[in-house]
Amino acid sequence: MPSVKQTTVDPAATTTGMGSSSTELMVELYPASPIHDGSMTRDSVQAGGDAMLLEGVVTNGMGLPSFSLDFTGQDSGVAPPDRDVTTGAGGLPASPWVPNPVSPGPGSQNPSDLPAPPAGFGETPNGDTYGVGDGALTNPKDTSLVISEGKIGSYGMGTSTPE
Repeated sequence: MPSVKQTTVDPAATTTGMGSSSTELMVELYPASPIHDGSMTRDSVQAGGDAMLLEGVVTNGMGLPSFSLDFTGQDSGVAPPDRDVTTGAGGLPASPWVPNPVSPGPGSQNPSDLPAPPAGFGETPNGDTYGVGDGALTNPKDTSLVISEGKIGSYGMGTSTPE
């Protein structure tokens, strides 16, 4: 089932009354709004959202110097996790599928102080996951690359891959 398009910038004309607004008053109050002059359309909003949310490199965000929104790692140096990801102590993940759950210890919030995860923790993906497809049994690197191809509105209902 394809995604459903919602009306976002073409509201029905209304008049002032309890629980409603006046379109004419809104145009008078905000005459320069791109909603009123026709330059803001559903397609232009979606294209802008794709550009801001799904493309390019973010710098100084989420505690990292930079990261690629395309999940390729080519520009940021951070690639999707692979099955051969380095694991263990010092801020490393427990496995390609889960982070290290261990606390860094009293008085520390520094990830480099994390001891190694419990032996075997997260090393076997849970093959009995909800939904259809391979789920947790696939390599995170492979699924990240497929997901990176999607755009807003390209996913079908109940799927995690673009149509």
